[in-house]
Amino acid sequence: MPDDSPIQHLGEQNAFLLSGAGFAYVLAVEPGGGVRHVHWGGPVAPSDVATLLAEDAGDFGSNTWSSPRAHAEEFVQHGGRRFDESALGVEFADGVRALDLAYADHTIGPGRDTLAVRLEDRHYPFATELHYRVRGGALERWCEVINDGDEPLVLDRAYSAGWALPWQPSWAATWLAGMYAAETQVVRRPLGPGRLVLESRRGIPGHAAQPWLALDRAAGDDAGEVWSVALAWSGSWRLAAELAYDGRLHVTAGVNDFDLRHPLAPGASWTTPVSVGVFAGAGHDDLTDRWHAYERRHVVPRSGTVRPVLYNSWEATFFDVRPDSQLELARRAAGLGAELFVVDDGWFAGRNDESAGIGDWTPDPEAFPDGLTPLADEVHGLGMRFGLWVEPEAVSPDSALFRAHPDWIYQWPTRPRTLARQTHLLALSRPDVRTHLVEALDALLSSAPIDALKWDLNRPLTEASDGLDESGSVWIGHVEGFYDVLDRVRALHPDVWIESCASGGGRADLGVLSRTEWVWPSDNTDALERLSIQHGYAYVHSPHTMMAWVTDSPTYLTKRDIPLRFRFHSAMTGLLGIGGDLVSWSSSDLAEAAQYVAQYKRVRATVQYGVMRRLSGAPDDVTAVSYLSPSGHQLMVFAFAPSVRHLRRTVLLRLRGLDPAAVYVDTASGTRYSGALLMHHGLRVPLVGDYASELVVLDME
Repeated sequence: MPDDSPIQHLGEQNAFLLSGAGFAYVLAVEPGGGVRHVHWGGPVAPSDVATLLAEDAGDFGSNTWSSPRAHAEEFVQHGGRRFDESALGVEFADGVRALDLAYADHTIGPGRDTLAVRLEDRHYPFATELHYRVRGGALERWCEVINDGDEPLVLDRAYSAGWALPWQPSWAATWLAGMYAAETQVVRRPLGPGRLVLESRRGIPGHAAQPWLALDRAAGDDAGEVWSVALAWSGSWRLAAELAYDGRLHVTAGVNDFDLRHPLAPGASWTTPVSVGVFAGAGHDDLTDRWHAYERRHVVPRSGTVRPVLYNSWEATFFDVRPDSQLELARRAAGLGAELFVVDDGWFAGRNDESAGIGDWTPDPEAFPDGLTPLADEVHGLGMRFGLWVEPEAVSPDSALFRAHPDWIYQWPTRPRTLARQTHLLALSRPDVRTHLVEALDALLSSAPIDALKWDLNRPLTEASDGLDESGSVWIGHVEGFYDVLDRVRALHPDVWIESCASGGGRADLGVLSRTEWVWPSDNTDALERLSIQHGYAYVHSPHTMMAWVTDSPTYLTKRDIPLRFRFHSAMTGLLGIGGDLVSWSSSDLAEAAQYVAQYKRVRATVQYGVMRRLSGAPDDVTAVSYLSPSGHQLMVFAFAPSVRHLRRTVLLRLRGLDPAAVYVDTASGTRYSGALLMHHGLRVPLVGDYASELVVLDME
């Protein structure tokens, strides 16, 4: 019988065939002990591997090339005649900075979906284990570096993986760039010879780019091959795509080596974060589907549970948090149909503005003399869950915590301390700081019936020293400390849901998504600007992780007036939240809002877990997106236009991914459409005037 295991060892070639949903990956051990990369792309059969191995690796005998070439080496080490981007650099105790790694052995896991390949240095007691795991349509890769000797060494660079792509005559790169309040903007550029570097040096993933990159020749929405790479790491990161003039392309992904120097004591090891590779054979729609499926099945906690409609009080009250005003907002939010009420910044001791209080996670004794339980009970009595905003990694100089432990921050003893949003960063690389945070958050969550936390961070990492002996790089230690605290708090309070925020979308990577239920993609709640932010975010991440609020008009950031209908439709394309000052809303606005909330609840499973399509073919000033339920029986189309001009009254949106023989019925008008008509002719959507928006719901007959 043929072997259909995800990972097969082909003994005759000493090669490994890794097969997932729609892709194959091949590597092989060479006679001299090197490990060769052979294939990443569409499925291949075991019988094809011998043919692949017989192909020229592309050196062409030139002394000017790296040897071996990066695209032909499974894991590029520093040393020898290697000039391409390397994945691993080490300095040994005697000052040697070159590696000479060779295959030692391998292990295939019990489920035959994991592989570990051990490489050992020929001259030093040092090893690297390359790890692989097949996860549906995704391949996870990481490595463990091991100091088996009696002397310390230093890691100067330790990336998670190098990804070699097959030859193409030309390449284009797609990534998500941006800045504060304009995160996750889709950027697409031709890739020329040289090196494209995307990175963060901030200690968090940052707003400038997501740790994700896609590469293709000329793929469209529903045709063409696309390769993509991401990194599951919530700190400084680096992705580098190096294209040689002969068309050979190699991508490295890992923890940024900027200011790294990570010591490794005798007998110690360090495991890199996971890098994920996704190949799509049917265009960018297929790519998005595969990333969404990966997050839903293998990454996000409680992924199968429909997310609640949220209300957050930040833009309504800012720092003026009082029980009576919060309760009045809660009553109105419950009247709209909200299911989770979150009190944002300003509820804790000393927090009248952003100058003090961060680090002291106890309720303001004047505002909440009896603690948070009375307010939480009132919220629960209204039929909603209760949540709080926290920023555990930061500390205000004007706080009890900082006065007690001024040594608990990152700082150089002879240099000025850098403030950001008037806070320092706690040294989570230190075990004592981690323990304090776990105990403080445990005490907070045990003090009242709290169901959710919005976990924020509003500053980068600076002064990268924690005051301890040189036991590790704080660029690594802080992120591992953050994960440790978050994991321990979740273990102590498994029913608490957590939202990730970092001045908006500064921390929205696969690492944090594996520990939180959703992400706050941006502080910008302007419904028009949110369309491009959410478009880019959902290009990669599942909509069930994308929180979107309806706030007051004009918003405090952009000062733009936008109708309530447009604001709700924009937010309904992700996780619907409300963040306006409901006390100031008119009775007609409240009634209209309640109708939108009720409508969203009827269709949210399709939005959060359906198949999403970015609809092309619309005029440039129209944004449109569709969602098809997992069963295929419900179809939703959102369309937006900031201003309709030139006497245009409607647009035709050609839908994709439908059953051409099925009949779809408009739930509002009763109009019947065949799937073939909707795909080949299009759905006519009325858009009139300024800030026009429309939601069409179609049910399969």
